Amino acid sequence: MPNINLSLPTEQLTKATLMASTLGLNRSSYLRRAIEAYNEKIEREILAQKFKEASERCRDESLRVCREFESIDNIPE
Repeated sequence: MPNINLSLPTEQLTKATLMASTLGLNRSSYLRRAIEAYNEKIEREILAQKFKEASERCRDESLRVCREFESIDNIPE
């Protein structure tokens, strides 16, 4: 497994060490889990944004189609 060097403010490092100890993990395992959880959170946010954008495009297209049908319904027979 590759290694990285990470500089953290003392308060964050102290808190991470305490949380790791509380969970019965070493600090490296705790930080790996934290990074994994954050990556998953960001992936969900990106996916949600993509769904929102796709929904807005579909909405615009649906409105256009509805207007076309309305114009057909308004044609005198």
